[in-house]
Amino acid sequence: MRTFLSLAFALVATLSNAARASEEQPCSDDVVAAAAQWAGVNGSLAPWGNGGGMLAAASCKAMPDAPDTTIAAVALDTNHVGPSSGDGNVTQVVALVKGGQVLAATRSTIEQDVLTQVGGYRIDTAPYWLSPDVRAFGVIFDSSARGPSCADAAADHELTLFVREGRTLRPVFGTNLYGWVNTDPNSCGAGFEAEHDADASMTIAVEKTISHGFADLALSARVTRNEQKSQQRIETTKYTKRIVLHYDGKTYGINMFRDFWYPADSVMTRSK
Repeated sequence: MRTFLSLAFALVATLSNAARASEEQPCSDDVVAAAAQWAGVNGSLAPWGNGGGMLAAASCKAMPDAPDTTIAAVALDTNHVGPSSGDGNVTQVVALVKGGQVLAATRSTIEQDVLTQVGGYRIDTAPYWLSPDVRAFGVIFDSSARGPSCADAAADHELTLFVREGRTLRPVFGTNLYGWVNTDPNSCGAGFEAEHDADASMTIAVEKTISHGFADLALSARVTRNEQKSQQRIETTKYTKRIVLHYDGKTYGINMFRDFWYPADSVMTRSK
C-alpha cells in the first residue's frame, strides 16, 4: 500500500521535456478513430491538410500502472480551416482509450488566432498523486503561432492536469511551463533591438499539505535574468521563485500566463 506522504515529491514537468515533438508519442489509427467517434466527428482522419484530412495534432501514451489503457490528446479540424489559415476553431479531445473503446473523455474547442494555433501535444505521466487513490495526468499543448511582432511578455507550453471522474475527465490545474518578460520599457522601440531580459521554466511538485482532500501543488519558476550594466557588460543572474497552490474543491486554478516570477522592474509588473 502506498502512503500518501511518501508520494509527495518533485515531479518532472520541465521545459526540455515539454518541448519534445508529439511524434515521439505517436497515436495508433484505432485510438484516433475511437476519440473521433466519441466526439461525433466524421470524415477523413488523415493528417491536417493532406487531402482534406482533419487530424491537426495527436499524442498518445500508455497509462502508468495500466498499460492497456492509452491517454490520448487529439486535435480535429472539423471546420476544415487548414494548417495555414491561422484562425478558426479546432476540436480538442482528451481521452482514455482501451481496446478501441473510450473509457472517459472530455471535449473542448481551441480558438485559433494570432496568439494560439495548433502545434502539438505531449502527454505527461509524472506521478501527480493528488490523494492516495487519485492520480492526475498532464497534457501539454504547444502553439505554433508566431505571436505579435513586438511583445512585452509571452508564455508557452501549456500544461493541463486532468483527473478521471467516471466517464469524464476533469481539468483541475493549468499553467504555462515557459515564459519570458521584458524589463526594458523601450523594448518595442525603433529597431526592436532589445531582447527579453528575463525568462523562466517551471516545474511542479506535490506537497505534503492537503486542501479540500487534494495535495497542495508547488509551482517553481527557475528564472534567468539579464541586466545591462554597461554598454559592454550584461550581468546574468539565476534564481527560483515559488508559489503554493491550494485545491478549492474544484480546481487549483487554470492560468496559462503565470506572472508570479516576474521581476519587480519588468514592463508587465510596472504596468499593474
